[in-house]
Amino acid sequence: MTFKNINQRSWWEKTVLAKPYDLIIVGSGITGLSTALFYKERNPDHRVLILDRGFWPTGATGRNAGFACFGSAGELVDDLHNETKDEVYDRLRRRFEGLALLKSVLGEENIGFNMTGGYEIFDDEHHFRESCDNLPLFNEWVETVSGVANSYKITRYNGYDAIFNPLEGYINSGMLMQTLLKKVQDTGVEVRWNSPVQMVDTGKVVLDDGLVLSCEKVLLATNGFTNSLIEESDIKPARGYVFVTKPMKEVKWKGTCHYNRGYLYFRDLEDNRMLIGGARHVDKAGEESSLNEINPKIKNWLIDFSNEFLKLEQGWEIDLEWTGVMGFGKTKTPVCEQIKPGIYCSAGLAGMGIAIGMELGKTMAKKLGE
Repeated sequence: MTFKNINQRSWWEKTVLAKPYDLIIVGSGITGLSTALFYKERNPDHRVLILDRGFWPTGATGRNAGFACFGSAGELVDDLHNETKDEVYDRLRRRFEGLALLKSVLGEENIGFNMTGGYEIFDDEHHFRESCDNLPLFNEWVETVSGVANSYKITRYNGYDAIFNPLEGYINSGMLMQTLLKKVQDTGVEVRWNSPVQMVDTGKVVLDDGLVLSCEKVLLATNGFTNSLIEESDIKPARGYVFVTKPMKEVKWKGTCHYNRGYLYFRDLEDNRMLIGGARHVDKAGEESSLNEINPKIKNWLIDFSNEFLKLEQGWEIDLEWTGVMGFGKTKTPVCEQIKPGIYCSAGLAGMGIAIGMELGKTMAKKLGE
């Protein structure tokens, strides 16, 4: 005889555990956790729940390259081709202030922050000249937000034309997540792992196992996975590939490094290792996926880049490789809005989650409290 699972609830579950929530957040990355933290500060008596489909966050927050950056000159030039000066400046400001907020709330030592400085490397003379021509404007912007004059400086690095910015650096994304999660849980926010969401609607969230949770408001902090829950979402997934080498005799690339308008990024790690990632431009259509699978076109291109451009030592090997899923909207400005009655969305961070995720969370927490 087959017995149907009707998702029963005990008296104790119904009267205590399953009481309606004031806010349910889907997604436990930096945006979701930050929203919960600031919302709970504003509403200490509210019942808040965070749901995540994985054993830990499986989006971009814990699977990025660990860069604390607010915009290389080449990236900013590229943005100016598509947006107004005011829009590009405002995003730089948000990224700089977002990193400052992150360091202030969590503590630099708790996120492994190290202001090593950042290099942008060029082998395209036209793009290098165009970037250099815009440095007075970019330096004016950075001085406005930071008080530091002439931050972008023209230089040479390992035989290539380069632009150096001393205000950027590293973070340890694992330490960041541990610190932020503990801070959120200490406020009384509940976090449930391995709890994939099937659907959301006004006043409720339905899990894959059929469990229905009631709530006043729902926030989708799901970034590149948003369109799996809201079909009309404009947010598209954008997968990024990263690998770490085995220890080498010497690493000549130090600091955060970018190439080709930010599509390529690389940095040193402990034990004479290199972290290298990006190259999404090689197969943009193929990387519009939320599956954590490795695209051989991207991998092979990055291996060639490492050999021919970075000139890693002969015989170097990959030790660890992974992918992370970012979210991109119609522009690089993230979505932060109510999309249906009682349903809100914070997504489309366009690969800038470390810089603007907490700032976006603080903005959304205020909006949820209105």
